[in-house]
Amino acid sequence: MKKVSVIVPVYNSEKYLKRCLDSLVNQTLSDIEIIIVDDKSPDNSNVILKEYEKKYKDKIKVFHNKTNKGIGYSRNFGIKKASGEYLTFVDSDDFVDINIYEKMYNKAKRSNLELVFCDIKKIDDKEKIIGYETTDDFKDSRVKDNPNILLGINLGPVNKLFLRNLFDDNTLFSEKLKYEDLFVMPKLITRAKKIGKVKGVYYNYIIHQGSQTTTMNNKVFDILKVMERVNLDLKKLDYYDEIYSYVEYLNMRTIFRYTLQQKYQKDKKIRNDFIDKAFDYLNKEFPRWKKNKIWKQKRNFIKRYIEGNKLLTKTYCFFNIIYATR
Repeated sequence: MKKVSVIVPVYNSEKYLKRCLDSLVNQTLSDIEIIIVDDKSPDNSNVILKEYEKKYKDKIKVFHNKTNKGIGYSRNFGIKKASGEYLTFVDSDDFVDINIYEKMYNKAKRSNLELVFCDIKKIDDKEKIIGYETTDDFKDSRVKDNPNILLGINLGPVNKLFLRNLFDDNTLFSEKLKYEDLFVMPKLITRAKKIGKVKGVYYNYIIHQGSQTTTMNNKVFDILKVMERVNLDLKKLDYYDEIYSYVEYLNMRTIFRYTLQQKYQKDKKIRNDFIDKAFDYLNKEFPRWKKNKIWKQKRNFIKRYIEGNKLLTKTYCFFNIIYATR
């Protein structure tokens, strides 16, 4: 058994792939395996993968999907092939610091953690730092004892180390719906008996130009289906009532993120239909959401006034589109 299995789905990332792989094969934690799942990438990624697989045959294992299956399938396939005590994920256009897994693995073993994570640096295509995604330090704990963890942790898998046993047939990424990370992450976070953080920024996340605007299509409706699944999972917790307001705010924060992102959606019908259905969803699932205390603490009045009102949200998105097209 390796200490860490690193799962890397690859699709159309030839421009960034060598940098990603170099950051993995040179890790200061040597006892790792790098599981790469090529998702029928049509570019030259496969040529690069053959080169690295041959050069680092003791570390790298490459698998090839016969058809394009999507990132959810590729991650799940990687999980099944992994032999590590802990699992982690890297997107093939991102890269990591060379000591990330030594830091996280040692922290996990020292503190008996089932999930450990670090902060994220956001970089644009030209390698300019555009920001950081950070979480306040906290005492090693679990969601039952510290519900703020559910709201504080980034709900993506890439900057985290997971105990292998957290994954089973009920904790896998969605293979049919968009937002496959959110589909499973809250369940993994609440399942972990002890969670901790490594101080420092060790994961480098690439923000591609136009990434928000190019994804504005009908798939945005999947977020409502994903959140329904998240809620079904969380309702099974024996302490659900104790964390209800946190779950409610998690839903609000997620839904508002995508309603406000409709300012990039030029199709008026899709834009307004999604906003209508998003508010219907909140009213159905959390009838008293407007009284959520966490929302009032974390959002200023103007922000709440816009995102909490369907008509104002539509107006905000409409005028942002008009301004952007001038």
